[in-house]
Amino acid sequence: MDFNTFSEIITRVSPFVLLVGTSVGLYHYKRLTNVAKLLWYFLLGSLLIDLTGRLLEELFSNNLIVLFALTLLELFIFLKLYYNLTQKKKLVVCLFILGILYTIIESIYINTNDVSLFQPYAKALGPLLIVGMALLFFFELIRDEKTLFKNESDYFVLNSAILCFFSLQFLVFLPLNFLVNTDIQLTGYILIGNIFFMILFYIYLTYFIWKRGRNLKQ
Repeated sequence: MDFNTFSEIITRVSPFVLLVGTSVGLYHYKRLTNVAKLLWYFLLGSLLIDLTGRLLEELFSNNLIVLFALTLLELFIFLKLYYNLTQKKKLVVCLFILGILYTIIESIYINTNDVSLFQPYAKALGPLLIVGMALLFFFELIRDEKTLFKNESDYFVLNSAILCFFSLQFLVFLPLNFLVNTDIQLTGYILIGNIFFMILFYIYLTYFIWKRGRNLKQ
């Protein structure tokens, strides 16, 4: 299998995995915890953004604007998640306001028509803020592991997955403009690799939602 064939297959797998995840969440919705519901909303929003991006690509050959929609979705869902999980409520609110305002301002003024000049720093800032909250939550778990979310060890694994995924997102999107304007083949490998890890992240979130719904059903 050559790279182009693999790229075509993996880009089609992403919406399928999101569809499965949203279907699982919808089936178990009434039994899900608030955290699991937030993750389901993330999968649903990601599916809608993915489909919208594909439609815009077909109609206008340009779907860069969906990166801002995805950033807003990530900030809203995961900072709300950490607002529920951590003890630093005011910090989460401050980071949320900072991330949302910057993303909206950048989406208004950045040029999405010229791919060679496109550099969405909001897509790097959003993951950076989420990574910061994931690290903070780890510190809280370590410091107060006996009393903080007792018997909720799944949150430790969830936080690890979030930390790894958004750290990768930050590393990919910070130099996006450089990647776009450098070796096309190298850029293709990096972006397809990023999609591959996105799919793994979606699969894990689907598993987390399914496990929550199944456990509460029993």
